[in-house]
Amino acid sequence: MDAEELLKLKIRLLTEGATLSEREWSGRQGGAGPVQGRYFFLPNGRSCGVPIRRGSQAERFGSATLEPTEDPTIWLYDGSVELEIVPRPKFYDLNTDDGIPYHKIALLHGSETLATTVYQACRYWASGTQCKFCTIPHSCSSGATILEKTPEQVAEVVKAAEDEGAIRDVLLTTGTPDTPDMGCSRLIQIIEGIRESSEIPIGVQFEPPTDMEIMKAVFEAGANAAGIHAESADESVRKEMCPGKHEYGSLSLYHKSWAYAIELFGPGNVSTFLLHGIGESIDSTIELVDELGSMGVLSVVAPMRPAPGSQLADFEPAYLGDLEGSVKFYKRVGAILLKWELDPGKTAAGCHRCGGCTPIQEAYDWAKAISHG
Repeated sequence: MDAEELLKLKIRLLTEGATLSEREWSGRQGGAGPVQGRYFFLPNGRSCGVPIRRGSQAERFGSATLEPTEDPTIWLYDGSVELEIVPRPKFYDLNTDDGIPYHKIALLHGSETLATTVYQACRYWASGTQCKFCTIPHSCSSGATILEKTPEQVAEVVKAAEDEGAIRDVLLTTGTPDTPDMGCSRLIQIIEGIRESSEIPIGVQFEPPTDMEIMKAVFEAGANAAGIHAESADESVRKEMCPGKHEYGSLSLYHKSWAYAIELFGPGNVSTFLLHGIGESIDSTIELVDELGSMGVLSVVAPMRPAPGSQLADFEPAYLGDLEGSVKFYKRVGAILLKWELDPGKTAAGCHRCGGCTPIQEAYDWAKAISHG
């Protein structure tokens, strides 16, 4: 496959998803990020978290089939494209010293990123102003994880995953507690716990704290990258989809936070999620991607994925039925990332390195390929 074919394949997988039989796999049911998916390697060797859809939802999204083959490592997508499944890591079968299964502490995202939500709750859920696409409490209430992870627990899982050779970086995210530090103090404790035994690159995610200086403490504790997620370039969309986050902080606050974070972590190691398909203006999104690129901030543009248990469980994203429009949009994103020399694969850690739920790496690769003619 050439770069354009790979880009189109990944966008199709992420927007349309795939369907498979109930007995094959049900997927992660809750959490802060995309749920109900399974990771496969694309022909370029990078991972893709394919949304698994069934019934009327599969019909609505036009999801093609994913079928196992005689080779248990290879699955066939839409009857023609072979995808290699990302294997289940062995460390999932272990327990912490205090008896918690490792897979309840942290999970493999993509093919080499160990991710955990250190605090599996969020103040916006308590006030009914949570992000409408979020399901962060559900994985805890279902028993798939625990409310809060200790530094010792996370460090133990990191060591086991490293010893297995299963990971190359770590992502720490958190629900937002009702404290001015926006959860940064918890992240610092976890980072320090990991740093007692590992130098693995660590990415962190948090909302802009009231006191910007605590970001410096996060950096000095040993974090290598930071994600500060605005979710949309449109304030009206943010107000509708993320009422709590919007009320707390305007895009101007995010700009201030990104600028400060760049001074600490450096270009390419600060990112923001921008969701595609939630009613945003494409042109406004492109303008923000370019503006942030000039600062050295990497926009992780990702198709919105309706999740069971969220307020948008039955939402129909704007990209639905317009694959060519999505391809055109991501080509514009890729060209901007190339212009500002922001290669997602060269960042230190986090979502922008994993790339499982965004096609920005493939968009960047496409832009680079056509620039070389």
